[in-house]
Amino acid sequence: MPTTTTCRACRAGMREADTFCWTCGERREPVAPQRLEVVTEPRARPRSWPVVGVVALGLVAAVGVSLWWLLRPSDDAARTVAAPSPSAAPATASAPAPVPPAEPAANAPAPTATYPVGPVVPTGATAPSTSPDSADAAGRTTGYDVENVLDGSPSTAWRTEGDATGSTLTFTFDGTVRLTEVGLVNGFAKVDPYDGTDRYEQGRRITAVTWTFRTAAGPVPVRQTLRDGDRGVQRLTVTPVEATAVDLTIEDVTRPGAGGRFDRTAISDVAFANS
Repeated sequence: MPTTTTCRACRAGMREADTFCWTCGERREPVAPQRLEVVTEPRARPRSWPVVGVVALGLVAAVGVSLWWLLRPSDDAARTVAAPSPSAAPATASAPAPVPPAEPAANAPAPTATYPVGPVVPTGATAPSTSPDSADAAGRTTGYDVENVLDGSPSTAWRTEGDATGSTLTFTFDGTVRLTEVGLVNGFAKVDPYDGTDRYEQGRRITAVTWTFRTAAGPVPVRQTLRDGDRGVQRLTVTPVEATAVDLTIEDVTRPGAGGRFDRTAISDVAFANS
């Protein structure tokens, strides 16, 4: 059957091939040719993509959690106090509270005093007996007081008559002193300047003494052996000791010199030191 259309003016029927309407003469409006549109249907995706996507999302989530655990701030960093902002008013600094002195422990040792280093000179000396004055070869008077042992001169001496074994000389100090060394000249180490007489060989020489240190804890005795013929100061090193006085006791002496004609015992010098 031929294709028909309708006139735009009179609505009369027209054939597809007519150019004018046979009823009203109106020119027919050209009909646009129909276009054939080809619709391409999208290709269906494989059904396995949801499974792959879920696995990928799981891996990404696991990596993210691991990175967060490794890079998370530590507890110390989390507790860091933020610095005050510049606009905040500075806090007023307060003076530190005074610290009271520490109380000494009940069993703490008492502090040790400091003592000067060097010779220690006694302030006093006593002896049980003393020989009377005599004269040298030139007729000059010579005394034998105990203070002579502290003048550092071998030409003066303390002297007593006879064997002085058991005699004790005492030396005192102005307070407590520290001693590490003692010594003495064990006879009258004098050569007469007028005629050259040797006074050391004439008298007895001391060969042993005991030093007794008077300390706060009690007496501390130390024995010393001396050499006969040594006219210098024969020194003895002792364990450091703090004392207020020292007793020097004669323990042993030689026989009298010069054929027994001069039976006397003498000490020319006594020395004390702290080193």
